Amino acid sequence: MALPDPGASRAVLVGIDKYRHLPSLRPVGQGRDRMAELLRDPTVWGLERRHVTVLGPQASRDDILTAIKSAARETTDTFLLYFAGHGLRSRGGSAQQLHLALTGADDEHPQIGSIAYPDIRDILTAGHQARRKIVLLDCCYSGLAGGMGQQAAPREELQQAAIEGSYLLTSASSTQRAFAHDGRPYPEFTGALIGVLEHGVRTAGPELTLDQTWRAARATLLRRGAPEPQQFGQNAAGQLPWVRNRAYGAPAGGESQARPKPAAARRRKAVRALRVLGMPLVTLALATPILPRNPPVQGTDDRASEGRSAAPRVRPPSTVAPSASPTPSASLAPSSGTTPKQRDPDPTPRTNTEEKGVQVSLARSYVGQTGFLSAVAYAPDGRLIAGGSEDGSIYLWNADTAERVRILSGHSDRITSLAFGPGSSTLASASGDKTVRLWDLSSGESRHTLSHSGEVYSVAFSPDGGTLVSGGQGNAVHLWSVSDGRARETFADQKEDVLAVAFSPDGTTVLSGSYDRSAAEYDVGGRWAWRDDKLSSDAITAVAYGPKGFVRAAGGYDKVVRTWTGPESGTKAFKGHTESITALAFSPDGEILASAGLDAIRLWDAQKATFLKAIPGADSPRDIAFSPDGKYLAGAGGKAVQLWSITR
Repeated sequence: MALPDPGASRAVLVGIDKYRHLPSLRPVGQGRDRMAELLRDPTVWGLERRHVTVLGPQASRDDILTAIKSAARETTDTFLLYFAGHGLRSRGGSAQQLHLALTGADDEHPQIGSIAYPDIRDILTAGHQARRKIVLLDCCYSGLAGGMGQQAAPREELQQAAIEGSYLLTSASSTQRAFAHDGRPYPEFTGALIGVLEHGVRTAGPELTLDQTWRAARATLLRRGAPEPQQFGQNAAGQLPWVRNRAYGAPAGGESQARPKPAAARRRKAVRALRVLGMPLVTLALATPILPRNPPVQGTDDRASEGRSAAPRVRPPSTVAPSASPTPSASLAPSSGTTPKQRDPDPTPRTNTEEKGVQVSLARSYVGQTGFLSAVAYAPDGRLIAGGSEDGSIYLWNADTAERVRILSGHSDRITSLAFGPGSSTLASASGDKTVRLWDLSSGESRHTLSHSGEVYSVAFSPDGGTLVSGGQGNAVHLWSVSDGRARETFADQKEDVLAVAFSPDGTTVLSGSYDRSAAEYDVGGRWAWRDDKLSSDAITAVAYGPKGFVRAAGGYDKVVRTWTGPESGTKAFKGHTESITALAFSPDGEILASAGLDAIRLWDAQKATFLKAIPGADSPRDIAFSPDGKYLAGAGGKAVQLWSITR
């Protein structure tokens, strides 16, 4: 099927990067202009320059609405509207509205200096002839454009209101923020879209559909711990070709590509049956509120009767050397250059299962120098706390005084994961620059650099400190020798990117979670492996082992934490998060399970699966770590690591 006719298509791109009363957003202007370049590029879409209208902070409300009206009237094939800037919510009333903030917008009175999204929708539903309408909104609370708030219309009404050929993709839900950080070239979601347009999708055909574009951008954002973009499509609009796929026919570079498994690996024999669980922005938003074609499946409490059995397979010894780094993937903008305001109060209702014996208070904060902090680790001897930044810096602080001891430099992209070796003298850091570094903390020097074929998302040490496990783009879990940095073993049983890894307390197994929704466990000796494809209804972004009872835990984009202890144990479900889960950590005694989500940090009774406490003021935490005595919990988010005192 042919791409949209460039001559019969139009695009209007609005990027407001300067504000009088709100923080300015420099990456917005850069993202707007790069999107325009790509839409005009013949290797992407090929729109004529005169058919792409670009508007900036100087444009008034009437200028923007008139441009939308004129372009929509001229379109007979595909109309695209993009907005990036601050998004505001109306105050009061039974139903909230999304306001797209212009230069003179006022946060206290969102109706001033902004465009109410329904005004844009009214223009796009005025009988124009475009066979497909796409609206891209990169701002906070974008889900309000799709009727996803608490006052959203019933399914039947949304279906009746849907426009033929319309498509909605938002960077966040109706209650979430999305961010643009001055240290990055583009806002987060815009950057993910630009990455797809620039580099394509290797597993797709010569053209990309809107659905394929959204899925690829969603995967990138998920790996970065960003808010999950929401998709709404109607009448198969998302399945029609949209742009050319630059990756089609290109030589395989290794990024996100699984190596073919040898015949011997495919013929592994089962040795025993195991039960496996084994300020803001929004981008593609529809012209009308409509329903997603495939609503997410809700998780269940126990999968004991759902065919979770998987056969462990004999694995012949093998060592796969890491491949050379391929073409760099698109860089994404992380969080806003200003510290976000505190979120709305914890929405979880208190129930009679909530324990009263846990008290939480803020002990101290560890402030970075530049960039937002995306990873944290607590040294086993309790002396140091490490924080990893979006700009690639690693900060070491004195845990007791919060004094900055050292800054480790060497990574060229954001830090995704940190882990101290058991002796507290070695630190492992994973990065979006496709490497893991092993640091000698006595000298501050990088001792070994371990190369991956794509971004690395998670690292963990074995209990004896001799082996490191890492996972990232591609389906491989890697084991490395800490002493010399050599690859020891590579497991490639998962189908998509590995987002999280953990080492068992006895050092005999590693656990991984994947974008393919599965959890997998591997015997370090290479004798067996198993995978559960039914553990979660969405990608698994965090895994952990408890210190006793061989408890495994996993959580991710379905907002549910699940634990299990053995082949026939079934699962326990910990429900309460309203946003995606980014990290998990057990207290040293195994009594408390902490989960970090984009909404809050929550503490749970690990045995009873009951809610204990939500940590107030923990805004958009990306990573968490307990102190070795279990009295403190460190959380990385914003420009500081916050240390919370946990009293039981």
